[in-house]
Amino acid sequence: MTYELPNSRGPVKDVATEGGYLIGFAVQSLVVLAAAVLRRRLSLHETVTQTLFIGRVCTGPSLLLMVPVGVFIAVSVGELAGRIGAGGYSGAVVAFIIVGQASALVCALMLAGVAGSAICTDLGSRKIREEIDAMEVMGLDILERLVAPRLVGAVVVSLALCSMVTVGGVAACWLYHIYVQHLPAGTFMATFAEYGRPADFVMALVKSAVFGLLAALVATFKGLHTKGGPRGVADAVNEAVVIAFALVFIVNTALSALYTVIVPAVGEFR
Repeated sequence: MTYELPNSRGPVKDVATEGGYLIGFAVQSLVVLAAAVLRRRLSLHETVTQTLFIGRVCTGPSLLLMVPVGVFIAVSVGELAGRIGAGGYSGAVVAFIIVGQASALVCALMLAGVAGSAICTDLGSRKIREEIDAMEVMGLDILERLVAPRLVGAVVVSLALCSMVTVGGVAACWLYHIYVQHLPAGTFMATFAEYGRPADFVMALVKSAVFGLLAALVATFKGLHTKGGPRGVADAVNEAVVIAFALVFIVNTALSALYTVIVPAVGEFR
């Protein structure tokens, strides 16, 4: 298998062609991953190495990003709730925003922007040094050796990050509720428990796993199809981050709409 894209034939045709290649690459990568797991051919050492690497580069930035996001949400919600006399319902709003949307999106941004760029740079550098071609000549399966471990690592890290980011965001809002707004902690926890459901957190985990998988697929695709020397690697990284961001927001909209259809709102019976 040769990882080369056709020559440029215009912006519109290039977008359509690359989109088709990306879909085919994603399907083939997932099939190879499933086969490697079932046949016990997935490299455990490489998978653990990639998981630790992705976790190391994403954990700190994710937590640092979520704390100000949580505080911003707490400030906005607290001010609005105070104006309408509903300050005690800040826990409910936090449950909707932090658990339902913000935690998964923060994980997606970090995986696409930090881990995705690192993965794309690594594979792109190997591509321009012709290491990928040498592995193919030796008969090694590139998707099984290089892509599958990174896909597993991205999904595992996304699930762990979503849990940590959710706890960090809720804790920031809770502390603001108590020490800045000087409201009772029981009120926050009561409304949070009333309106926050396990299904919301499960959906956040599902979103994070899907976003992590998308970011890893785009990063590996762009890295393996890099051409043009060091400048081509930089261009591939930029394109991978932009494409991953766009796909994340599109998929998030679709999953959120599907979730509202399948799971009824609090107090709604079907």
